[in-house]
Amino acid sequence: MVIKRSVSLSDSVALAVEQAAKEDGVSFSAWLSAAAERQLVLRAGLRGVAEWERAEGALTPEEIAEGEALLGRLLSGVAAKVRPGVASMVRPGAGVKTRRR
Repeated sequence: MVIKRSVSLSDSVALAVEQAAKEDGVSFSAWLSAAAERQLVLRAGLRGVAEWERAEGALTPEEIAEGEALLGRLLSGVAAKVRPGVASMVRPGAGVKTRRR
């Protein structure tokens, strides 16, 4: 089932999406839908990390580095490039107990 929605985008975003969709060989709507789907998966993952940290304690710098290295390997064949510090996106904030090692 497909639900039609009307969305508003800035000119620059709309033009960039139009170009990206053309390059990817998909429609504007299909490109936006896929982007939204990726964002929802990312949000679910971030929630999962936060839940795990609440139960087990904050990830150590070593664990974060290992995760970033794994992510880099997983994305090595993908056009997306991982920026240094991507782990800051999975650090849900203060108030997380620290795990003792």
